[in-house]
Amino acid sequence: YKNPRGERQKYAGMLAAMDEAIGQIVTALKDKGILDNTLILFSSDNGGPAPGRTTDNTPLRAGKGTIYEGGIRVCAFAHWPGHIPAARIKEPLHMVDWYPTLVKLAGGSLEQKKPLDGLDIWPVLTQGARSPHESILLCGTLPKRVALRMGDWKLLLNPSDKDAEDAKTDDAMTGKVELYNLADDIGEKKDLAAANPKKVEELRVKLSEYMKGFVPPGRGTNADPPGKSGSE
Repeated sequence: YKNPRGERQKYAGMLAAMDEAIGQIVTALKDKGILDNTLILFSSDNGGPAPGRTTDNTPLRAGKGTIYEGGIRVCAFAHWPGHIPAARIKEPLHMVDWYPTLVKLAGGSLEQKKPLDGLDIWPVLTQGARSPHESILLCGTLPKRVALRMGDWKLLLNPSDKDAEDAKTDDAMTGKVELYNLADDIGEKKDLAAANPKKVEELRVKLSEYMKGFVPPGRGTNADPPGKSGSE
């Protein structure tokens, strides 16, 4: 590892502190006698930063801030004895799925004015069901850097940093087109876009449907441009 200014040691220290804090929470739940009646959720919000210097996302490509698997595929778990069986879940899920899942689990209503982005994943966690997603939209930290996963296929639109930051155009369907089959190539090493134009077009059509309601990062619903709206 290249490790200027001890970045890896600092990162390891932060992880150790987090691990200790979570242990204290679990201990407190045990002491209160409510651990078995508590649903614990844990998830990172992005892949490890600065791979090769601070973290290692192997075998995934790249890291935090990108739309490659090293930036968006993260570790997570849900723990609730007697409700969630011990198992490894390989189905593609999304962070936004927690909102409808938890609201429904608590007996709340999901009726609201704006459409929901997430879906109820409780059957996936408890019954081994398949992912409820036909496709999943994946966004990077910069506008117009987007990807779409549909089954094992993943389409990426990867503009340059300059183009991605250019706010003068609303066209979010630009950038270098890449296509990978994650079942065969989890490291996203072999770009299949040129060899599969029909699959590229299929995923681009689906992506364009998502982009109709696209709200640029950093802009709240009060600042939505005409014809565009956010979702909750």
